[in-house]
Amino acid sequence: MNKEETIREILNSLKYLFDAHDGFAELAVIRDNTAIIYCGGECSGCDSKCIEEAIKAKIPDIEVIVR
Repeated sequence: MNKEETIREILNSLKYLFDAHDGFAELAVIRDNTAIIYCGGECSGCDSKCIEEAIKAKIPDIEVIVR
């Protein structure tokens, strides 16, 4: 599984959290070793720590930017 597939799988596994807050998170792009994740709905103001920690647990060397 490549990085993009892994991140999409992780975000899907966290979907129940986003749904509980009427929000969403999606992978926008991976460039070099940086993943940019967009959050929206009610999740746009939430702490993104759970997203970053979940991704880094599977891909430790990636930089995660949540917007």
